[in-house]
This record gives sequence, C-alpha cells and structure tokens, in this order.
Amino acid sequence: TLAEDLTDPSTGEIRPIALVTDNGPAFKAHGFERDITSRPELIHIRTRCTSPQQNGVRERGFGTLKYEHLYRVDIPDGPTLYAEAEAYREILNWIRPHQAIGMKRPMDLNLHAPTGAPTPTQPEPETLPHS
Repeated sequence: TLAEDLTDPSTGEIRPIALVTDNGPAFKAHGFERDITSRPELIHIRTRCTSPQQNGVRERGFGTLKYEHLYRVDIPDGPTLYAEAEAYREILNWIRPHQAIGMKRPMDLNLHAPTGAPTPTQPEPETLPHS
C-alpha cells in the first residue's frame, strides 16, 4: 500500500504526502475530508481563495497532461479519460525525467530514491575508451 511505501523503516513513522488542491466544492465536501483524514499518509492543503497562482505547479501539470497526452488520443467517455490520465500520471512520476528537477523523476525525490540512476527512458551512459 501507499502507507507502507512511505513508512520510514528505521523509525516506523509515515512520511506524509501533501495533497494541494484549490477550494472547489469537491475538495470541501465532507466525504472528501473523511477520506483524507482516514489516510495518515496524506495531508490536505487548500490554496487561498481567488489565488490560482498558488497552485501554479499543479495547473502546469494539468497543461502537460492535456497537451502531451490527452489531446493526442481518442477519449469517448469518462472511464477512458480516467484510465488515460492515470496512465500518463504514472509516466510523469515514474518514467519521464523533468528538467526543473535536474532531469530526475519526481518519485526519485519524493521517495528518496538514489539519485543518478538512469531512468527507463534514458539509455545507460556509454563508457568511452581513453585516448
């Protein structure tokens, strides 16, 4: 589970993930709040009202999702949209290196993975003979 993946093996403590949202009705609903509080690995943070710039990273992420993936595939219904968005989220977090974080993958930073390991989309560096 996610909680097990985020548990520090030396202390047994859970390293929480901050879930940042805007103030839309879905994120203020009692059911959403109940679900978040039942998950110790999640902390919910809402941005200030009428301050979309506070959520700029997320908005940029949605732009990337739309322009790099969703607008390029046929999406006939809601379940297909969900499946395509989840598939690309996996690519963005686990496979695709990001320039803004030194060509690392987000999960390398979030899960404290060893840095410098090649990502699945990056070839192993070739060893050049000394001349």
